Amino acid sequence: MKRSWLILPLLLLFAGSLTAQQPLITPDTTVDTATLEQWLHSSNPRLIAWAADFTRRKPDSKIVAEMPELLVHWNMPPLYGGDEAQAAQRRAILAVLDTLIQTNALVPIPSINAIAPAFPVQAAILIAKHPLPESRATLEDWTLGAAGATGELLARIASMMLAKDPGGSRGIWNHDLMGFVASVVAASEMELRVTISSSNAIQGLGGSGACGDSFGHDLSPGWPEVYAYDLVENDPQAAAPVVVELDGDRIISRRFSENRGWGNCSGVEWLDPATRHRLIAHWLGVQDKDMSWQPVGCFTIVWVDKSAYERELGAIIESQREKLRATVSALHQRGFLTEAEAAAVAPRLIVLVQCDIDPCPLK
Repeated sequence: MKRSWLILPLLLLFAGSLTAQQPLITPDTTVDTATLEQWLHSSNPRLIAWAADFTRRKPDSKIVAEMPELLVHWNMPPLYGGDEAQAAQRRAILAVLDTLIQTNALVPIPSINAIAPAFPVQAAILIAKHPLPESRATLEDWTLGAAGATGELLARIASMMLAKDPGGSRGIWNHDLMGFVASVVAASEMELRVTISSSNAIQGLGGSGACGDSFGHDLSPGWPEVYAYDLVENDPQAAAPVVVELDGDRIISRRFSENRGWGNCSGVEWLDPATRHRLIAHWLGVQDKDMSWQPVGCFTIVWVDKSAYERELGAIIESQREKLRATVSALHQRGFLTEAEAAAVAPRLIVLVQCDIDPCPLK
C-alpha cells in the first residue's frame, strides 16, 4: 500500500495507527499541567486536541503560551479533503486555534502568518486583536491577494483594516509599489452601460445568488468536540464577535462544531469594484451611496441619428471621467494621495454599449 508521509518537527502523524494505544479520555478526566503539556507536544493529533479542549474549558496560561510557537513549525493540512491522517491533523490544529481564540490570546504575527494560507478565517480573527502598527506589514502582504478564495478573503479583510489608517501602507499596482490608497484607486473602476433605444424605456437589471453548505458527519470516536469558524458580512440575524467594521459594513465571525453541517447566504465580498468604491467613499468622508459616481452607471441614448448618438455618448463619457478626476483630486487634497500619485492613477472607465433596436442602426 502506498503511503504519503508528512515530515513534522513536533507532531501530527497517523492518528489511525495509534488507536490501540490511545488512553480513554473524557471531558471529566482529571489532568494537570504536566499531562496537558505532554499531550500538546506529542505526535498524536487526538491528544493534542484534548490538550486544547481542556485548556479552553479551564485556561492554563502555560499551555496557552506554548501553542503559538508550535503553529510556526507544523505543516498545515488542506482545509478540506485529504486522507485520514490529514483530517486528524486538521482537527488538532482547529482545536488549538479555537483555544487561542476563545482564551483571547494575543498570538504573535509569525504564527498568524503560518496558519493564514490554510486557516484564513482564524488568521483574520487573530490578527484583529493586534494594533495596526504591529499588523500593518502583514496586512499589506495580504492586500496583494494570493491566488484563490483564501487570498481574496484575506485581501478584503486586510483592506478594510488598513483603510482606517492607511498612513504609510504600501500596495502594488501593475508591479509598481505605491501608497495603499493609490493602489486601491488604480485598481478601482466604473462600468458605464449605455443602451441605444428607440425610446426612453428604462431597462431592468437582474441578478442571482447562491448559498454554500457543508454537510455534517459523525464526531470522530475518542475525540473532543472540535470547533471551526466562518465569516459573514452584514448578516442582520447574526450576533457574533466583529472582526472588522468600516462605516457600518460589518464582518463577523461565527463558531460552530466542526462535525456539524452549516451554511450561510451572507459570506464575505471580495475586493472588487464595489468594495473598493466603499473604501474610497470612506477616505472622502461620505456615504457610499452619496458618491458622485457608482461602480456601475446606466444610461440610455434615444436614437435620432449617428451624429447625435456620437455627441451624446461623448458627453456621457466625459461627464463620468470628470467625476473620476474630481475623486482623485479630492483624495489628494485630503492628503491620501501624493501629487505624483494623483497625476498617475485614476479609476478605470469601462464603456459597454448595447443596442436594443433591431436592426441596430450602428451596424
